[in-house]
Amino acid sequence: ADYEACKAEVPGSPIFVQQLATNARHLEVQVVADTHGNAISLNGRDCSVQRRCQKIIEEGPMSVAPEEIRRQLEEGAVRLCKAVSYCSAGTVEYLYYPGGYTFLEVNPRLQVEHPVTEAITGINIPAVQLQVAMGIPLFAIGDIRTFYGQDRDGTCEFDLSRSNQSPPLGHCISARVTA
Repeated sequence: ADYEACKAEVPGSPIFVQQLATNARHLEVQVVADTHGNAISLNGRDCSVQRRCQKIIEEGPMSVAPEEIRRQLEEGAVRLCKAVSYCSAGTVEYLYYPGGYTFLEVNPRLQVEHPVTEAITGINIPAVQLQVAMGIPLFAIGDIRTFYGQDRDGTCEFDLSRSNQSPPLGHCISARVTA
């Protein structure tokens, strides 16, 4: 009955069916990619508390998902960036629910909640974004080198995909105050 009612709303229009995800969380992965084919994730954020399509509370790193799921989300975000030759800072968003996750969208820009990621990684994302726009490879950017445990002022290339990132510097919660 609901399907027939839906079809009658706009005759001939396509109908998209999506599985209901109960107890779902809105998780996102901060990414940065350069013009040299490098892409990395900068941990993730939990932006589940929202009102009227605005994120009210963001926290990082995401702690609701098990380590294996967090790793999959970050690796998927990096693969996506490389597949489309993305170059800049951006965010890959997912819907996580017990037992799985699904892709939501990509925001190919710097989002307002980027300071949460900056607090847990020590990376100045707008500065990195500008350096990437200048053609500097990620492995040569001081904040990125430090995040990977390399000499900040070093110049030697290293493989970002095989190097270990520093653990989060702590936990950060940001809140939007509304009246």
